[in-house]
Formats: sequence, C-alpha cells, structure tokens
Amino acid sequence: MLGIGDDKRVFSLLRTPQLAESLEAILDQLERCQKALADFLEQKRQSFPRFYFIGDDDLLEILGQAKNPTVIQSHLKKLFAGIFKVNFSPANDQIVAMCSLAGEEVLLNKPVLVTVLVTEQVEAWLQQLTVAMKATLQGMIQRAIDRH
Repeated sequence: MLGIGDDKRVFSLLRTPQLAESLEAILDQLERCQKALADFLEQKRQSFPRFYFIGDDDLLEILGQAKNPTVIQSHLKKLFAGIFKVNFSPANDQIVAMCSLAGEEVLLNKPVLVTVLVTEQVEAWLQQLTVAMKATLQGMIQRAIDRH
C-alpha cells in the first residue's frame, strides 16, 4: 500500500473523466451477475433438494463439470448419507454400484445412465440415482426378511 502513492499511474486514474460513473456501472453489472448466479443456484437446489447440503463452490463445480460425471465422487458424501463413492461402468456412462466409507459395495438393481446424450442436467441423473438406491436397498431388505 505504501508504494501506491509513489506510482503516478494511480493518480492519473483520478483524472479520468467519469471514473465514478464507470465504476458504479461496473459495480451494478457485478451485482446483477451475482444475483443471477444466486437465482440459478437456488433453482438448481429446488430441482434437487440434496444440493442444499453443499456450498455454492461445490455446486458450481458439479454443474460446471456436467459432462464429466466422475467429478461427483468428491461430493457424494455430502449429498448422500452412507455413500462414499459410486462405481461407474468401464465407459463411465452408468453408475453400477454404491460404496460406503468402510469399503462395502452394493450393486444397483438397475444401473443409472449418466451419459451426456441422455441429459446434461446433473440433478436429473442424481435423482435417478436416489431412486435406484432406494429400490436396491428395499429389495435387499425384502430378501433378508423373506429368508427369515
């Protein structure tokens, strides 16, 4: 900060006509962008409520990497209790199993398709994962009950 006073370029900015108006316009644009981003993130959270469990940075990473579904791995433990990671098919186009932190693996009854051709909306295939997880666990519990 002490060196700023020695830099004549800083003082030349002060002589720029309409500097205050330009800065106010830039600030206004920035505030509108921030509001639009906050509205977009809120819309995504409303479409998949589990997104409320993660912060804006994590959500932006997930949404920004929609074409790379493996990015979700680092966020799964925040989105789903008991799931540490998921296993993908060799082509990375389907989720075939869910894994716990302890290393337990549960194969899904029906794999979840995550290809970009199906949807670029991450929340859509995450919702399908939720349904597949519930159906798989319900089936396992029913089989366990039937054995006894």
